[in-house]
Amino acid sequence: MTVSEPRILVVDDDQALLSALVQALKSMGYDAVGQCESEQGLAYISSWGPDAAIFDLKMPGMDGLELLRRALQVQPELPVLLLSAHGTIETAVQAVREGAYDFLEKPFDLDKIELTLQRALDHRGQRQRYRLLAETTGRKAEFEGIVGKSTLIRKVIESVSAVADTDSTVLVTGESGTGKELVARAIHASGSRKEKPLVTVDCASIPDSLLESELFGHAKGAFTGAHQDRAGYFEAASDGTVFLDEIGEMPLILQKKLLRVLQEKTFARVGETRSRSTDARVVAATNRNLEKEVKEGTFREDLYYRLKVIEIQIPPLGERPEDIPLLVRHFLDRLNRKLNRNVKRVTPEAMDILRHYPWPGNIRELVHLLEQIMTFHKQEILDVKLLPPHVRTGSAPDLPPGNYADLKESVLEEAGLEYFQKLMQYYQGNITRVAEHADLNRRHLHRLLQKLELDPSHYRNN
Repeated sequence: MTVSEPRILVVDDDQALLSALVQALKSMGYDAVGQCESEQGLAYISSWGPDAAIFDLKMPGMDGLELLRRALQVQPELPVLLLSAHGTIETAVQAVREGAYDFLEKPFDLDKIELTLQRALDHRGQRQRYRLLAETTGRKAEFEGIVGKSTLIRKVIESVSAVADTDSTVLVTGESGTGKELVARAIHASGSRKEKPLVTVDCASIPDSLLESELFGHAKGAFTGAHQDRAGYFEAASDGTVFLDEIGEMPLILQKKLLRVLQEKTFARVGETRSRSTDARVVAATNRNLEKEVKEGTFREDLYYRLKVIEIQIPPLGERPEDIPLLVRHFLDRLNRKLNRNVKRVTPEAMDILRHYPWPGNIRELVHLLEQIMTFHKQEILDVKLLPPHVRTGSAPDLPPGNYADLKESVLEEAGLEYFQKLMQYYQGNITRVAEHADLNRRHLHRLLQKLELDPSHYRNN
């Protein structure tokens, strides 16, 4: 059986450009057809069934954006590339939000078109395999570590699958503890850059004075302590992915420099004048309302729209209770291995309580709750009496949305002295390891230890 060449439909009202592009696509090994009018192109989608399409954005009558909308009604999984002049970039970004695979600025490069087309066709095959698996199994409970079968989480998974093989910047939004970093990792791991580096930058934990150097690197002598040249995160990522967590914490002066990276793919090390190039893809995440911060002048409007080419919103755990049994089983398996326990099941009564608890700390709170229970107890069955009082009564602490750090401290403090005594004994007073285990930063951990009157030095093995 012979494998047919991928079919590519090109629609452009410029006859000379159309002919040249169709001929170039044929020389690349594609079965390419060109049409000058949008209506004829739409008819070809119905009758010919292309594997991918390229539309010019500015055309008389039905423009490329409207043609995109109508084409996706006929063939929802059709990857569409848009050809856009510089003045129509904003419209092209809108088209990507409405379902276009990507857009290319004129004058375009044939090598770029060939690479983007190949990614688009690979992406289409991946989506079709995902849909077939979902249809044949009835559900897909896990995708690149994202666990769930609810409609809300399926939309997230579909969005991840849709953008994974594109080069578009992605903004992941949602409350603290919902799994934004997990989604960023899934985008990287399921895309064409998965063999390349993934570099994670926590913009909230790096002092403003050091963040520029961390991102872009510095030259020897650029500032006190810069004893040698040093590459930054964008150089370390190379043509992989840079994940900017808590992007809303980035100071305004650095936001301008990040905008240059997104627009021009260039940057300069601190203390240098020459520009360096990067092909890294940027995925950013925040639990802040950036649109509100733009209005308040604390976040750049141009950067906001550059980041928000694609936005993936992660739903709070409380809005998808049907996923809680799957998540509980998933984390029990992990914690059984981590803590050397053998919890086999959760009683229906306990699971019903977990399903109806509001989870203001989202998935992170669920994980900590299970770990605390399994640290204290060695039973093989998790029943109602093992759940803390505030969970049994459904009375979560009344805290501002997203303020999980305070909630986590209150829950861990309620867990009490024994929990942290065990951690201190196990890690011999090593604050860093205890903080990692409890998923607290060192400042929060020190505050808790003071409340519990625990001195780490008493647990150190001299």
